[in-house]
Amino acid sequence: MVANKRKSIPAKVKSILREEVGFGCPVKNCGNPYLEYHHFDPPVNIRAHNEPEGMIALCAQHHKKADGDVYTTEQLHELKKDKVNASIVKGNLDWLRQDLLAVIGGVFYYETPIPVLIDNQEVISIKRDNDGYLRLSVNMLSVQAEERLIIDANSWENIGYPIDLRSPPQGKELEVNYVNGDMLYLRFFVINSAAEASKKYNTNVFETNKDINFPITVVEINMSIGGTTINFSPSDTSFASNTIKGGLISRCGVGLSLANTGVNWLQNPKWKLQSRFEVIDNSNVINVKFGSK
Repeated sequence: MVANKRKSIPAKVKSILREEVGFGCPVKNCGNPYLEYHHFDPPVNIRAHNEPEGMIALCAQHHKKADGDVYTTEQLHELKKDKVNASIVKGNLDWLRQDLLAVIGGVFYYETPIPVLIDNQEVISIKRDNDGYLRLSVNMLSVQAEERLIIDANSWENIGYPIDLRSPPQGKELEVNYVNGDMLYLRFFVINSAAEASKKYNTNVFETNKDINFPITVVEINMSIGGTTINFSPSDTSFASNTIKGGLISRCGVGLSLANTGVNWLQNPKWKLQSRFEVIDNSNVINVKFGSK
């Protein structure tokens, strides 16, 4: 059987679908802000299309369930029309409108839109959209010529074949692990005062720096790249024989930056070619693949 081909979803369509559901998964009690786009009326195996009236934004897990016919076409249309729930979801994401503090390797990066830059590649960026919401982008690096996680402004674009993936409701945690040791774990939470921050991190930098606006959203970043010496957590960073610790950096464009690493990055070897179109083969789950090869 010859697979259908459909162009990648235009950014404008993604924007319409995200706004429609309040920027989070519309399934009750979910609200996860990291979204995919489900084609259901008609399904893409019936007709390849990118028509927003027949699509809905869902988190990865509920997209998978929708693809398994857990929801009827009528139920999905009702989710699209539920403006009350969309307002509730949007309100629950107010933590994404606060100032951001990234914690990497024992260093605090305040209002820094690119927390992690490696060899001039934006591995992790958290930038604001036109509505003032923080939007996460991830481009995981690997020395393996395999697909790795790509998130573009809170939209899942690629995942590959992780051995473990966690993205609970509300979107305050994101964890992905691959068999070769590539790992990313992000944890978001809110700190309400300088005193609370000082107590949590056992430092006085928040008391002495009056530039920080509380309450604040904190993201703690953990990442390892298998086969390299690049490894960092909220408490320390290591690369080769170097260790970075301590300090607060405010309102810089880039946080942790590693340049001229000498590593031959090989991830996502087919991604640029596949980005021109998506291949559909009796499935509504596009690009994001779960499970083993």
